[in-house]
Amino acid sequence: MNVKRFVAANMQQALRLVSQELGPDAVIMSSKKIAEGFEVVAALDYQSGQEASSNPEVERQLRLQRELEAAKTATRQAELQRQRTADRVAFAEQSDLTSRDGIRDALAGLRPSAQPAGQTAAEKDMAAQVATAKPMTAKNDDGSHVYNSRLQEMQGELRELKDWMVSHQGSAWDTRRPLTWQQSQLWQRCQDMGIEPAWADRIASSCAADVAMDDAWKAALRQIAADLPVAPQGILERGGRIALVGPTGAGKTTTIGKIAAQFVMRHGAKSVAFVTLDNYRVAAHDQLKAFSRILGVEMRVVTQGGDLAKTLHALRDKKLVLVDSAGLGSQDPHFSVQLSMLKQAGVGLSKLLVLPLTSQGRCLQENFEHFKAAGLSGCIFTKLDECFSLGPGMSIAALGHLPVTLVTDGPHIPDDLHYPDAMRLVNLAEQMARMARTRWQAAEAMNMATQQTSFQHGV
Repeated sequence: MNVKRFVAANMQQALRLVSQELGPDAVIMSSKKIAEGFEVVAALDYQSGQEASSNPEVERQLRLQRELEAAKTATRQAELQRQRTADRVAFAEQSDLTSRDGIRDALAGLRPSAQPAGQTAAEKDMAAQVATAKPMTAKNDDGSHVYNSRLQEMQGELRELKDWMVSHQGSAWDTRRPLTWQQSQLWQRCQDMGIEPAWADRIASSCAADVAMDDAWKAALRQIAADLPVAPQGILERGGRIALVGPTGAGKTTTIGKIAAQFVMRHGAKSVAFVTLDNYRVAAHDQLKAFSRILGVEMRVVTQGGDLAKTLHALRDKKLVLVDSAGLGSQDPHFSVQLSMLKQAGVGLSKLLVLPLTSQGRCLQENFEHFKAAGLSGCIFTKLDECFSLGPGMSIAALGHLPVTLVTDGPHIPDDLHYPDAMRLVNLAEQMARMARTRWQAAEAMNMATQQTSFQHGV
């Protein structure tokens, strides 16, 4: 028995090495993940016996190979049967059916025991192979039922074996359910876009079987767009009571200035009012005061322990009231006080979580967990022009069921504020992933070229 060990970067390369070195008759003895990649132990001329019984996986693969051979025999038998049927039809079409004797000869020639005329050598060889093969019990004369049953069984076994091999690459999110090769590729592409593993797993699982990879990826992108909630457009026209919450530096105050500027252009300065809850930082009101002075908008400050609901009631004649909150950490003792003020304001106040797309996915997730107790009704994507991955922000919106209400993509007021489009965001996220992959490939090629040049010069 010839046993050999192969090491490759991934399982597909390892299996390719096995096929090249030992041929298609090689048997996989074991496989495991190591520091260099994947290690596969394969054997040629393997004899089943005590060693096989001690390794259930090897015995399982041998059984799959035997069933594959049996299925090939069933395929040859069905092919021979179809050829015989075609010969009988041709024989009947060429027979003389205008006389009684001709009809009798035709019926005699169509009997199953009759040998069709002009049988080729290939057909005789196929018939001999089928005759020497292990007999199978059929439920009907042409054996089609047995053929279809064995074919489906073979396909199921091969699919199971393929899934087992692919799953050894590892699904970092759910190792209990192995992914097919195509699902594994879709999952990895979703990871390149920055999509959370839970969402990526759901997208990959929805992939239809027997679909070309490009078509499957297009369907996956459409699924991502369908899963991304987008709020109905119109907030910049109809107004309301809106509070922006989020971490420090997320762009809450700047976004309030953009919303107010566009609303003032449509409805006038007297229809808008500012309210701030930020009393915890030095010069916290300066930027909002500047917006208030430039736009001619009324501004009110709710002090610590103040009543936000009473302030909103006093501004009931305003068509749009924008509430600016302080970007406090969850460990800050004033965080719970501000959260309580927002909750006590009632359902008439919409709370939108501001998600800076430049932040890491885990940071965005923690911010969502901290502020969701306020009763979030949606989110706003900020700093789109500065980010390099849209996946983390889209994952929070999709998994947290937060409709994306507005998107900001620059510092200019009021121009850099837009309504979101799900498909455009998804396409932009894919484009960012492609650009990042191209940059890394170029950097790797440059690094390899530098190393090669250094080696040639003896450095």
